[in-house]
Amino acid sequence: MDGIAAAGGTILQLPYEFPGGRRLHFADPSGNELGAWASQ
Repeated sequence: MDGIAAAGGTILQLPYEFPGGRRLHFADPSGNELGAWASQ
């Protein structure tokens, strides 16, 4: 998450757990909304 903020992005939803792992949502500096997930 520090890398997202350092690159000028904004965290939209903090990491949360779901059956496939963990996920978070963020926006890049241009305003595009993205998600990232990890299996752990």
